[in-house]
Amino acid sequence: MQEGYLVVGGDSLVGGGVIRALKKRGHTCVATTRRKESVSDDRVYLDFRDEAVFEAPSNINYAFIIAATTNYERCETDPEAHVTNVEHIPRLVLSLLDQGVFVTFISTNSVFGGDQAWPNEDAPHDPRIAYAQQKSLGEKNILDGAKAAGTLELLNIVRLTKILTPDVSPLPGWIETWGKGEVVEPFSDLLFAPMSVEFVSESLVTIGEHRISGMLHLSGADNVSYTQLAESMARRLSFSSDLIKPTTATAKGIEIAFKPRYSGLGMERTTRLTGLHPQMLDDLVDGIFPAPKEN
Repeated sequence: MQEGYLVVGGDSLVGGGVIRALKKRGHTCVATTRRKESVSDDRVYLDFRDEAVFEAPSNINYAFIIAATTNYERCETDPEAHVTNVEHIPRLVLSLLDQGVFVTFISTNSVFGGDQAWPNEDAPHDPRIAYAQQKSLGEKNILDGAKAAGTLELLNIVRLTKILTPDVSPLPGWIETWGKGEVVEPFSDLLFAPMSVEFVSESLVTIGEHRISGMLHLSGADNVSYTQLAESMARRLSFSSDLIKPTTATAKGIEIAFKPRYSGLGMERTTRLTGLHPQMLDDLVDGIFPAPKEN
């Protein structure tokens, strides 16, 4: 039977990337929309708040659940964010599983709290901020429901590290500043394990094609500081390293909501089952800042 894919959250950065990757590989896919006027052959209506059961289109047998409330501040202050992440989205996942649809639920490295070095796929959670707590509870609700219904074999949970694009702050500002011959001051005390949208999207489609149940991770290959990112970018874009003057968020008096000691995720199980490997920093930078075309 031909695979038909549903992308819940198709308007998001990753969702859009997954749709492009699916189409590139020749797969049939549809996305969801909350706007009834936007419904079309490749857009189906879905509102998490509806009590009615969402019925997957008849040609769909796999779903990527990429939608969530991710803004840290909103998760801290808006009760609706908790309801969406902990109740509505898990309810949708369990409904799709009951319909026999294989589901990939997207989660986050922040469920591990940031003090574990390279936590593996089955490491214990230690969420510190509201968003992480909500995603951790969402995972639990999904796993408990799937176990009770006997549908665990149709489910995987894929946790991601930070996704970087050329438009993410402070990258555009750095490039503009370097273009003026001026110094940038990246934070050496802010660590992450960045990945590109293309890497994540292609990897998720590979996971979808393998239909592997259980816990999976996608991660950058190194815990790097923003200083290290700036150095890699400067090399790629042929700017002098003299235009980089490291500082710290602490020295600048800037409060960071999630400031992990470790951000990268262990991918041992994921690599063994899919052949996917963490993305190297230089590969990421080369990918999001391609070399100019020769005339």
